[in-house]
Formats: sequence, structure tokens, C-alpha cells
Amino acid sequence: MSDTVNTKPRAQRIDPQAQPEEASTQVREVSESTDATEIREAGPSTRPSPASEGPKSKTTRNRLLTITQRFSTYRTRLPIWSLLVLALLFAGPVWAFEPVFGGGVGAIAAGAGVACGLALAAAATRWRWDAVTSALGVLATYFLLGSAAALRSEALFGVLPTGKTLQVMVLGSFRAWKDLLTLTAPVSVYSGPALVPWMSGLLLAFLAGVVTARFGRAVLGSIPLVLMGVIAVFFGLAKNPLPLWVVLIWWALLAAWWAGAAQYQRITLGQDVLVGRSSAPGTDNTVGRESRSTVYVWTRLVGALAVLAVSVGVALPAASYLGKSGTRVVGRDLVQPPLDIQAYPSPMSSFRHYTTDLKDETLMTISDLPENQRVRIAAMDVYDGTTFGMSNKRDDTHTGYIPVETTIPGRVEGQSVVTVETRGMSGPWVPVLGEPSQITFTGSAATAQKDGLFVDTWANAALTTGPAGTMSYNVTTTFTAPVRDEDLASLAVMPFNMSDTNVPDAVATKAAEITQNASTVLAAARAIEHYLSTNGFYLNENTQFSRPGVRADRLERMLSEDGDLIGDDQQYSALMALMLHQLGINARVVMGAYPEGGSQGGAASLRGSDIRAWVEVEFAGGNWAVFDPTPPRDHTPQTQVPKPRSVPRPQVLQPPEPPEAPAELPPTTRDQNADPMAPPEEPFPWGVVAGISGGILLLLLPPLMVLLFKAGRRRRRRRAAAADALVGSWDEVVDLAADSGLRIDVGRTRQETAWSLASQWDLGEDPGDPFTLVTGEVRHGDDGSTDSVEVDEPEAGQGRYVIDGWSRFGDDVPAPVVIARYADVANFASNGASRDRARDAWEQVGALRSQVGKRAGFFARVRRALSLRSLRMRRKLRLSASIARTMNEEENQ
Repeated sequence: MSDTVNTKPRAQRIDPQAQPEEASTQVREVSESTDATEIREAGPSTRPSPASEGPKSKTTRNRLLTITQRFSTYRTRLPIWSLLVLALLFAGPVWAFEPVFGGGVGAIAAGAGVACGLALAAAATRWRWDAVTSALGVLATYFLLGSAAALRSEALFGVLPTGKTLQVMVLGSFRAWKDLLTLTAPVSVYSGPALVPWMSGLLLAFLAGVVTARFGRAVLGSIPLVLMGVIAVFFGLAKNPLPLWVVLIWWALLAAWWAGAAQYQRITLGQDVLVGRSSAPGTDNTVGRESRSTVYVWTRLVGALAVLAVSVGVALPAASYLGKSGTRVVGRDLVQPPLDIQAYPSPMSSFRHYTTDLKDETLMTISDLPENQRVRIAAMDVYDGTTFGMSNKRDDTHTGYIPVETTIPGRVEGQSVVTVETRGMSGPWVPVLGEPSQITFTGSAATAQKDGLFVDTWANAALTTGPAGTMSYNVTTTFTAPVRDEDLASLAVMPFNMSDTNVPDAVATKAAEITQNASTVLAAARAIEHYLSTNGFYLNENTQFSRPGVRADRLERMLSEDGDLIGDDQQYSALMALMLHQLGINARVVMGAYPEGGSQGGAASLRGSDIRAWVEVEFAGGNWAVFDPTPPRDHTPQTQVPKPRSVPRPQVLQPPEPPEAPAELPPTTRDQNADPMAPPEEPFPWGVVAGISGGILLLLLPPLMVLLFKAGRRRRRRRAAAADALVGSWDEVVDLAADSGLRIDVGRTRQETAWSLASQWDLGEDPGDPFTLVTGEVRHGDDGSTDSVEVDEPEAGQGRYVIDGWSRFGDDVPAPVVIARYADVANFASNGASRDRARDAWEQVGALRSQVGKRAGFFARVRRALSLRSLRMRRKLRLSASIARTMNEEENQ
């Protein structure tokens, strides 16, 4: 071995399989040591002067180059523990989903989505997944774990997916967003809305984790984090203001994370250096051991404080504005109500039709109608001079008709289940009993009826926008005994806050006259009920004495001095409700049904004659008292209407009618070859076939485009000129490695890259320095000193793979190395390119593709074929080449 001592600093050899952080640290330590030594030895006179270099001209090209370099600058990966920081920051948006759901459903779904998304991001970073693998991983997680996260009530054992949950997840991927905006909170009782926090957490956490940990972009990785908070607020409730201190703490933590991540990357990349740190044994410390600090530490601290101040300055007014319940606007405020109840005709408009035309028809069959219970059809609380109608929304707790599907929110689960069947009913109304908590349709149109089910909890009534002519459903309800007057005597009556229009003046006058001796509100209501039921007559015939409807003139005639108090349920209930409204008492008209004499318990079949109307008055505590102002149906008036006298006519024998001419029928023709027992042929469903085929082609179009593009690229490279074909063969190897997910280090020669790829493909190990293989000597440094090594000549000369322009190499040279040598010979050797060598190189490419494909599984081959990593890599290489070319042009100017 030579005694020459090499004192010049030289770069250390770095293991190509080492981590990029370790390699960058080693190179940085060597370069820093070299720079410091040279500057100290040269003295002050040799220090470069900044002024000598001169400032670069601020041309448009330089400005564009600076922006391009800034976006293409390599950033080291952030460590995996950065995902734990993201998990901490995601806690705020996760908790923001809870108020609209209640019961922990929203927080559990969002938290599970965030946990799964960050776990997938860690796997994608660790094993370098491409876009196709990442998308498949997210999709599989959504369907496999979505049942346990968002659909536990429908899942098998509360965890495993079922056919129903998979169907809900497919449809809920676009329906759940609308349901979360339109359904009444808390929405935890509905099936499907919890998919919104599950989907948001899964997808946004995955994006945040990949962008942060894999690509090293902490600020860009925070965009999905902030977006999830925006989604939670937008789909939340306006009455839940944002806690100001929580928002400020969250923004402060986010700003601190940005600053910490940026400082970590600057230290890792060598832009900042930790000085004064105690070195490990066997390493050099170039600065000393006195302190431990960071270069530009005060600048970093001031910058972090400035970012924090700006963040707080933005968050403080925003949170103060959004935190006020009167000014905060959420998505529910921007969505129009899906149902306008006033667009439907009043149920009372069909009352006379039920009691006359359908009086003997069975309209409802009840499996069990307890004693003294009634069936409710609808409740009306506003009068407009023509009819009693239903208000969309009142100033009190009345929220109008809301979509419920099956479970009614805010109701205690009932103890009784009653089966109801209806036929021949008019309008969309769904009759209910007691205080229902669930309505489950079971008929042939159950799905449409369920999707269109709306319930007014204030009116205790329901309707469906689906087919309502014939319905079959089960009502889970709670029956309560009617409230007695003794219980109502101590309760205050609720005031009437709405306003009726076109009310006859006689109504207020008559109400004051009837109740002038009443001492309490309950006594006044009973007095009106007693007056109408005892002084009125019942008549539901369509005559001049009992016209249908509750128009203002019809009611005014009933109260006039020369008129008669004649009518049926709709007139008497309307009169009493209007009188109570004039006295300031909250009352409503209810249309329903019960058997003659009241229910006696057991099954009941209700006919048209059993349809009735009554009045309910609201007392404190949500108690409603029932009043029946309609007179008994056998209390009919004596109308004294003369009947026409019948005059007998003489009987005359009529001649027989002439026979009818036979109807002319078309001639009967029949195909003699047709099978009379065969069913009629139906037209071929071309539309269905075209729709399915179009959908399949639409799904297959992106993969086919990727495959066609890669095939065309390979064809262009193979058919190019000889030199370009040889270089193209190496480019094809690099693209194959990129699509396979192998690590390709930038800045290395073709030979170094080829040996690295061969090692990762398990095709062969790097034999070392080619100079050693050729000369049998080891080079030490720049002085040219060498040492001899022993080489087994017989073994070295056996079966060598010889390429023109290269010397002795072993016969086990892997295919990537052979292709790389062909490309180098084509680039650097005189007359190194020929069509025969190009053909040999592409045969090596084909053999390599076949060998790599045999070792991979089916899904790995599909993933490699559809991978876009090689396309993105080529784009980055073109960008880097453009930057280098622009810099060279600037230096030459």
C-alpha cells in the first residue's frame, strides 16, 4: 500500500441505499468542514467579495426563473411523527361535527375517518404508493370500515358491513350532504348523514398526511385541515357559536406547527445548521462545544411570532363575527325548505266528500285502537277567510313539516306498535295515533313513501310525498289518557301568536257574548263548546241550509240573527277555533277519525262516516285539551222542504226495440308459424344496453388512455434513430422502475442508477468501482495513488459480456447495467450507435420487463401498468432541464 498521505478533503462515499436524510447530513458535514478550512487557511484576503459578483439583473426571465425554482425546490420529507401533530390539529374540526349530530355520533365518525386517513397516509409514505394504489386504499377503507364508523345501527354486530350498509354508503356518498343540510337536528337518529364526517375525515386526513409527511409541505398540508373545519361549520347549526378561545388556541397551534416544520426542514437541508452541539465519538466538531443553538434563531423566533400575530389578528375578528348567533350564517340558512305545506289543499276540503260520498266505504283499518283514542289526519291553525290551513312555521316551537324517513327526532321510543292500512284517502296525509316515534312503511311503495315522509311534531301529524292512495305501515307510538279539566285548572293557557285574516265581525261579538260570565280561560272554552253543541243543528247535505266549506260568508250567516246555526264538523270546529283566537287563546282544528260513540279498544275499521273534526286548546307544558263543539248527528233541523208530488201516468204498451246491428270486427289473421303459447315479444331494451355500455366505457376510458399513451411512448422510442433508440431504451428502464415504485436518486450516472435498480429488483449486487475490476488496483484520491489487489484471472476471464468501448466485466451483469452501457456508448463513443445495438438493447428491455413481471403479482402488474409516476417524473426532469438551460443562458450573457 502506498505511503502517500492525502491531506486534501474528499467527498465521502455514500451508500445508495441509505436514507436521504443521512446522505444529506454527511455531504453537508464534509462541505461545511471543507469551506471552513479553506477560508481559515486562505485568510481574509481571499474571501469572496459579494460586491465582486454583482447583483443579478431583475429581468422577466430571472423573475420567472426564481418562481419556478421556488416551486421546484426539493423539500425533505417530514418525519412520521408529524402525522401525530396533524391528529392533534384535526381534533378541532372533529369536535365541530358533534353539535348537529348529538350523542357522539358525529365526533366518532369524523374521528374514525381522521384516524384511518392518517394511517393510510403513513402507509403511502412508507411504501411510496402511487396515485392508483392510494385511491384504491381510500376506497376500500371507506367501504370496509364505513359501517363501523357511521352506520353502526345497521351494521352486523355493529361493526361488519352488510348489503344494506354498502348500498347506503354508495348512495350516501352524494345524498348524505343534502340530508345533513335539510334534516332537523339532532340528525343522529337518521341513517346516512354520519357519512359526511366519515368521508371528510378519511379523504382530507389522507391528503393532509401525504402532502405533509411525504412531500414535506406543511402549509399546503394544512389546507385539508382547514377545509374540514369549514365543512363542519357550514353543515353545523347557527345557534351554536364558535368558542372564541378555542379558535384562537387552534390557530396558534397551527401557526406553531408551520414554524416548527419549516425550521426542521431548513436544518435537515443544511440551510440552517445546529452549531455547538456535542458531537458523537469519532466525529469532528468544527465550531466548538460551548453552546447549543441554531443559526438565525432570533430571526426564526421573530418570524414565528409575526405569523402567530397575523393568525390571531385574522382569527379574532372572524371568530368574533361568526361567534354571534345573530350574524353567523351556515348552510342550513341558505337552503330553501324542501316542503311548502301551504301548496297543498287543506284537508278540510275533503271532509264533506268523506262523510257523504264515501260514508259506507272503509278508509282505514287499525289493528288496535285503544279506548278513548282517536286517529289524527291533520291539524290546522290559520284562517284566511276561505279555509283553515296549516302554517309553515310559527314563532314558537313549531318548525313545520320536516323530513324524517322513519324515526321522528325528539320523541321517546313508543311502547306500542299499531298496524295501519288506508285506501281511498285524498291528499298526502298519513294518519297517526297517540304520540308516534317511528313510522315504518311496509307496502309495495314503501321506499317512495319512506323517502317522502314528513312529520309536524307540533301538530302531531304526518304526510308523504310518495304514493298515498293506498298505504300500509306500522306506527310505534305512546298512548296517553285524555287530559281532565281538573288537571288543566291550574295550568296557564298559551297565547295565540298568529293572525287570522278576513274573520267576520260577528265571531268576536258572539265570543264575547258567550264567555261574558266565564271566570277562567278553561271555563270560556267550555262555554263556547256548550253553546255550539246544544244550540246548533247537524246537517251535512249539500243544500242551501248546509253549504260545505268555511268561507267567511258561510260562518257569518250561521251567527246572524235571522240565520240558523246549521252545519257539520268543519263549520262548528272552525267557529270555535276562531272565537278562541279572538280571545287570544291558542287553538287549532284537528281532522281525524274515530268510531261512533268513541273507541272501545281492539281492532277497528273506520269508514267515511267516521271522519270527524274537533278543536284542541294548548295549555302550559305542551298539554292539549280536546273540545267537541259539533252537535250530535241525530240533532237535525226541520227544514220544511216540500217534496214534489208524484202524478201517475197511464200505462201504454211500448213497441219492442229494433235489434242492434252486429259490430264489424277486423279480419282475424295469424301467423301460421307462430307459437300460440309463446309470450308476446318485447322490444329489445337498447336504451338500457346503451346506458350500461356507456357507463362501463366511461369507467374504462382513463385506464385505457394511460395504457395507450405508454404504448405509444414505447413505440416512438423503439422506432427512433439508432442513437435516440439506445437512449430511449434506458429511459424505458427508468420509467419501468418509477412505475414499479423503486427509488431513483437524482444526480447519479447511468451506471450507478442501473446497479441501484438491479439491486432493488434482486437482479445483482454492485461489484464496486469499475476501475478495480479492470486494472486490479484501488484508487485513493486525486493524487492518483493506487494499491494492487488480487484478481482471480481465470474466474475474471470466464464468460465476460463484452461491449465495444468497455473492458472486462463479469458475465452476470444485470440487464439494467447492459442497457445503461449501451446508452452511454451511444452518447459518448464515436460511432457508438447502430441499429443492431438498438435492437439488442430493446431485446434486453423486453427481457427485463418479462423478468420483472413474472416476479410481481397480478395486482402489482396492473398497478404498475396504470401508474402515473413515470409521467410525473418526466415532467419534473423537463422542468429541471429548462431551469438549467435558462441559468446557462443567463451566465453566458
